[in-house]
Amino acid sequence: MAKHKMASQLGISPMQEEFTLERFKRTLLGKKTGIKSFLLDQKNVAGIGNVYIQDILFKARLHPNRKIPSLSEEEINALYEAIRDVLGRSIKAGGAAFEVDFYGHKGKFTATDFLVGYKAGKPCPECNTPIEKIRTGTTASYICPKCQKLE
Repeated sequence: MAKHKMASQLGISPMQEEFTLERFKRTLLGKKTGIKSFLLDQKNVAGIGNVYIQDILFKARLHPNRKIPSLSEEEINALYEAIRDVLGRSIKAGGAAFEVDFYGHKGKFTATDFLVGYKAGKPCPECNTPIEKIRTGTTASYICPKCQKLE
């Protein structure tokens, strides 16, 4: 796959065995961008889209505009675990409900499976604060303003 022009430019998939915490930390070294922008760039980490990033950042308690240099060791560890958890739950469900696999089967990961993603105005599952939809660059983000502060 690495021989294909486009695939050769992709970062590691979070579900690969080689995606270790140490390797993830190395990909963050020297980066100064916001964490959401970094994770959405397929050259850094492959396979994380805007659909899943909402809950990944929520589980890690990170605001999408947090800059990478501001992240603590504990926050990076939590982010790594959140990536593996959220994507793993989706894979077990066969992907998102709007996705179709190679065999034509629709995924079973539905809107009810999201923690905060696409739930503007609904209560945060942790603190009951209403989820907010905010602009982050060219995309929208769904956050709990209490659990995901921009510090």
